[in-house]
Amino acid sequence: MKNVPVFIFPVSLEFYLNARHTHKQLLTVYNPYDFSVNFKVLCTSPNKFTVIDPEGVIAPQSCIDIVVRYTQPSASHCNTTEKFRITMFDRNTQQTLGKRDIPTKLIEGEPSNTNLGECLGDSFHPLSTKAAPIRPVEEHTRFICNHPSHRDQQPINVVAVAVSICCIAALLLPTQPEPVVKSQWPEWLHIGSNLKLVFSFVLGLVSMLVLRP
Repeated sequence: MKNVPVFIFPVSLEFYLNARHTHKQLLTVYNPYDFSVNFKVLCTSPNKFTVIDPEGVIAPQSCIDIVVRYTQPSASHCNTTEKFRITMFDRNTQQTLGKRDIPTKLIEGEPSNTNLGECLGDSFHPLSTKAAPIRPVEEHTRFICNHPSHRDQQPINVVAVAVSICCIAALLLPTQPEPVVKSQWPEWLHIGSNLKLVFSFVLGLVSMLVLRP
């Protein structure tokens, strides 16, 4: 099996001599692959550090946190770079899959806010926060009143109106079963009651379509 990348966060550790809360930090090792892996933590100066659970197994697509403690912080150890090496192994063959080195340094003093700016670089500057301008109430009200409604924007459906007129005209025609007594309408314009029911149904559907809000 070829070597695979090893994903660890953070990529470096910084301990501060006068800040006890920095003497304990976490290393998160990720396993984004579809198989389980074994890991092992090595160090260039094991007498200075204590690592809880330096060996173990990481399940597929999961991660594990490794607790690192600086046990012997002293001024003589400051500004000396040490390294942790996290190695991944195949669970079945114990073959090395990949490794990653994490540099570690003990720094004099305490962490300050200026360290963030140094990490970002001289070309980066903080952005100023400005509140959004408040629009006057009169202008906002005028804008709402002048906004056209959705009903006004809808065009009149000419086809629906034409169908409605045809249905109304058909309903006004004489019914076929009625006796024809000197009617001025031709005989072929006399329609049956069933056909009038159909025209009534269509007229109702078209009215709902035209008059809906």
